[in-house]
Amino acid sequence: LGYKMNAILAWFITFNFVNIAWVFFRAKEWEDAVKVLGSMFSLDNIVLPYFLQYKLAFLSQYGIEFGSFVENIQGGKDTVVWLFLGFILTLLLKNSNRFLSKTMNVWLMFFGAVLFSCAIVTSLASSTQVFLYFNF
Repeated sequence: LGYKMNAILAWFITFNFVNIAWVFFRAKEWEDAVKVLGSMFSLDNIVLPYFLQYKLAFLSQYGIEFGSFVENIQGGKDTVVWLFLGFILTLLLKNSNRFLSKTMNVWLMFFGAVLFSCAIVTSLASSTQVFLYFNF
């Protein structure tokens, strides 16, 4: 009754649940969601970095390729760097629940206003994206 789950396992389960749920949330049709989920869980499109080719060469018989693993990511290496920095910031900074326990001060209000302004300007500048809740 007093069992506590390992924190890393809990993160892994939560992260994957949210990723799978977003597929259904963003898909236009059920068939589209099934196609995306099939691609997510298939081993057809796995590309490992070149430096692993000598140690894991036996995986090529299962359809796993070796190459540049960031060439298909839009934005290239910059995107990978930003994702890594975002992950580090997520782990190191306090979460929003800790901010709720503090009293609001001038610097925190200023920081929030700057972030809000940046979000508004960025969303207005990128007119190519469709509003997420348009179909609802």
